[in-house]
Amino acid sequence: MHDDFNAYRAELDRLRLTDESKQALTASLARRQSNPARSSPRRLPGTLRLAGGIAAAICLLGTVGYAAITSAPTLLGSVFDGGAAYEQSSGFIGRSVDNNGWTVTITDCVGDDKNLYIGLELAAPEDAVLDADWYCFGTQSGFQITFSGGIPGLGREMHQLPDEDPADNRLAFIICTSSVHGINEEGSSFNGQKMRLKLPELRTGTWNSETMDYDYTTVCPGKWDFGTMTVSYPDSTIHLEPDLPVTTLGVDAVITEVDVSPLSVYVRIEGDALKGHHSWVPKNAPDGWYGCIEYQEIVLHFDDGTSFAVDQNDSNLGGSGCSGGTDVSEDGLLVLRRTYSANINGVSNRLIDVDRVTSVSVCGVDIPLR
Repeated sequence: MHDDFNAYRAELDRLRLTDESKQALTASLARRQSNPARSSPRRLPGTLRLAGGIAAAICLLGTVGYAAITSAPTLLGSVFDGGAAYEQSSGFIGRSVDNNGWTVTITDCVGDDKNLYIGLELAAPEDAVLDADWYCFGTQSGFQITFSGGIPGLGREMHQLPDEDPADNRLAFIICTSSVHGINEEGSSFNGQKMRLKLPELRTGTWNSETMDYDYTTVCPGKWDFGTMTVSYPDSTIHLEPDLPVTTLGVDAVITEVDVSPLSVYVRIEGDALKGHHSWVPKNAPDGWYGCIEYQEIVLHFDDGTSFAVDQNDSNLGGSGCSGGTDVSEDGLLVLRRTYSANINGVSNRLIDVDRVTSVSVCGVDIPLR
């Protein structure tokens, strides 16, 4: 492994990295080298799907002939804090595409089975002035992103991140993708898939109160086509199939699956008694719909005796849902998915160190993770 690490460092020396980028990536590799992957599997039962930390840290170095690595990780610091949780869920990408002197780099990614965040940095020509309130590629969802394995119910959006230095010629963005497998569909994780990303022209806009829409102005025409690349990051998700009895929505059911990752928690509850629950569950959800999946108590417990309630009021619930609520011919099922915060345009900006989580409780039922 030490020989591999030195080989990776030699590979870095052949790349056109900035000194800052090279130092950041080398430090990341060193941290992962000093904390090798565990010998025991995290998924119980099931097959270990743990990508090697070093392989994930340089996940696309094999494709750098396509373009040079030019930027340090975007998501590190601007969205997520560093430390163990970031190391457990992040991969360095580093693919750049130039369009008329405007270079966009896919810097890093943070992900688990059902969520994937991708950091982008835009470097404009030196004489460019980027002083508008906000920028976008086409529209918020006007970009194209596809995955080779297919993602059921793929959700995608892009947001500009706060501009730390409006006087420079750089902007940062985050692409947020999520999948909805686990209710009525089976699907693959984002991890290990071939991804294709295309960005349309860069624009800015002002709000038109008469048309109730934005009036857009093109800043840089053309497009950025990144081709096909492999998404890779460590699989640190703890997956359990506890099959424990639980009471929720006033009936008895069974907790059949629990996933705890650095990004989110996922709980699957099944039972025939859940069929037809829309007939007694009130429409008291924040969006005015049935409150089927918002109010179950989910608490993470840590090795220092502290705990953290994963509350729906400070979570992105995308991918949560139910089955059999109205149509009793369907399976009685609740799927609870929650991120640990939702503070940047609904995007989670908190990660959890899964090595410190000792148990999770769902509706008062404690489930040990180790």
